[in-house]
Amino acid sequence: MSRATFSAGAVVDIDGRVFKLIRQVSDSIWQLEDERTKRIQEYGNAQLRGLYTAGQLTFVPKCEISVVQLRRPVAQHDSPLLEKAKLRRMYVKAVKDLPTTERPYSDAINAQWMKLNAPPKPPHWLTVYRWKTRYMKAGEDFLCLQDAHHRKGRQESWFPKEVVELAEKAIDDVYMKRERGTQNDTLDYAAGLVLAENNLRPQTAQLPRPSRRLISRLICQIPAYDRVAARYGPLAAARRFRGVHGHRTTDAPLERAEIDHTQLDMMVIDDKNALPLGRPWITACIDDHTRCVLGMYVSFEPPSYLTVAACLRQAFLPKTTLSADFPSIVNEWHPHGVMREISMDNGVEFHSVSLENACYSLAIEMHYSPRKTPWFKGKIERFIGTSNRAVAHGNPGTTFHNIFEKEEYDPAKTAVIRYSTLKDIIFKWVVDIYHQKVHRALDMPPAVMWANSIQADEIPVPADPTRLDAILGRSETRRLTHKGIELDGLLYNSPDLIALRRRYGEALDVGIRVDNADLGEIVVISPDKEQRLIKVPALRADYARGLTAWQHRICKRSAARRRKSYSPDSWLEAKMYIAKLIEQEFMHKKQSTRTRLARYNEEKKKLKTSTPVASSDVPVAADAAPQHSAPTAPSGAILESSLPINAKGHKSFKGQYRNRSAEDLVQEDRGYRD
Repeated sequence: MSRATFSAGAVVDIDGRVFKLIRQVSDSIWQLEDERTKRIQEYGNAQLRGLYTAGQLTFVPKCEISVVQLRRPVAQHDSPLLEKAKLRRMYVKAVKDLPTTERPYSDAINAQWMKLNAPPKPPHWLTVYRWKTRYMKAGEDFLCLQDAHHRKGRQESWFPKEVVELAEKAIDDVYMKRERGTQNDTLDYAAGLVLAENNLRPQTAQLPRPSRRLISRLICQIPAYDRVAARYGPLAAARRFRGVHGHRTTDAPLERAEIDHTQLDMMVIDDKNALPLGRPWITACIDDHTRCVLGMYVSFEPPSYLTVAACLRQAFLPKTTLSADFPSIVNEWHPHGVMREISMDNGVEFHSVSLENACYSLAIEMHYSPRKTPWFKGKIERFIGTSNRAVAHGNPGTTFHNIFEKEEYDPAKTAVIRYSTLKDIIFKWVVDIYHQKVHRALDMPPAVMWANSIQADEIPVPADPTRLDAILGRSETRRLTHKGIELDGLLYNSPDLIALRRRYGEALDVGIRVDNADLGEIVVISPDKEQRLIKVPALRADYARGLTAWQHRICKRSAARRRKSYSPDSWLEAKMYIAKLIEQEFMHKKQSTRTRLARYNEEKKKLKTSTPVASSDVPVAADAAPQHSAPTAPSGAILESSLPINAKGHKSFKGQYRNRSAEDLVQEDRGYRD
């Protein structure tokens, strides 16, 4: 870079227009001439220097120097090219003020060479003269003395224009496609195009066969973003070449939270018989400002609204019974409260009406990140990866993050961690390790950040925790009649509903909240201004009490197959039959079936406390389908323990039980999205 001054004759570029400084009419006013229109404009001295400081004014070299020389690349500070340019500058300095004749130049060059002892022999005086001329034209910028290796060689292609065009067509048709053809495929296709063209040409006008180097060079000339967008899609290109222009920051805890799911990279075993169950799911909610985990839910339940509701319930309420449920945990789990906004992806479970009602009831703003942009909620994504590596990777039964990393390792055979132990490990890691370890972005542990950022009396919590189950319940609208309210074949009624009908009419539509973890009762929202919450029990409490919506669906399907009946009596019989069947057949089933059987068993318990969730009792919401369906049972597995033996000594079903399997009684419909 050369030097310049604000003096008469200087040429400057102001926002793309070239001006020449003509004269300074006063101490603070300059007259500039527009090189294109020759009009005179006046600028203040301070104004010119302000434009220069802001980068809107640059000096144009006064000398006649080619554009190619101005575009000379700048070498690195330790480059041999740069050292060579510095050496040439020393010779130019030695002859700068000498007359341009051979004798003075040669004497000065020899004297300088004796001092520097480089290069191996003194340069010729005409060579130094050319260096000096180039140096002075460039405004004494020594970078112009570098070797112009970038200008060596043939600048245009050796191949005719027709061959280049055919090669570019081959790249567009083969390489720049979602099928991602290789360069060899592109070369073969281009050679075929040239051969077809040569068949239509005389022998004197034949085109040469394209080379692999030509294909590679033409591909390299295509912008990298365009190559990735054509081969992998625009979303993949946007993700790979994204740039960070800003960062979402928060000033206090509970201003913003992020929530997401993941399937743990570990195979766990059953607590009773040590058989592998499968990989559990984790739903986690993290605070943006402090990086503290507000809530976490562990279960075999695929992602659904109810897993989100269970995680949020734990995030809202204090964890007062933590030490009683998990005696191994040493520290307290203080972070909790209702966040101001929550960030999530576009999973179906996050777009349910039930979740909207729950969030709006607690004044929580819902923010959805764009499709396939996990960096919009990067904190929970990073936490999920960290927790997976800390808990699952490196332990017996790990499935690894990538299937190709397993090689000959069998997670099912090496799994030794029981399901209850896994939950103890996960919550202990969160409370005693993750919260207590110094976070790289915070420069302090998340627990300390929480304690220093918020006081206990500043934490917003739900005003009525008894109403929280109703708020987080599945939202439905049903018709209230003399029979009561019918929901999934079950009837609910009470004296309070009769009083509502007597006041507002014999038949009216009411809003209800359903806890799919227990169909024994529902919550009805009264249509009056007070909007009272009325708990209404099921008329067949002996069947519905403690029953989950998913279990109810299995019982109805089983009863329909066994008795072709649709009544609570047949459902109750099917419920008892399935429980006995699971107990007898658990050890004889494959892993995918055992996962569903374990899910059926653990859903018998209902989450009623604010402790970290220690059981997978949240079923699937009817209005929120999960992103991932449960594993499908293998077909044809016959229930051998309860089959009679026929005359040939083979076990078989009779009558309506023919061709039935144990998996048919408990597996989900393939088209059913929880």
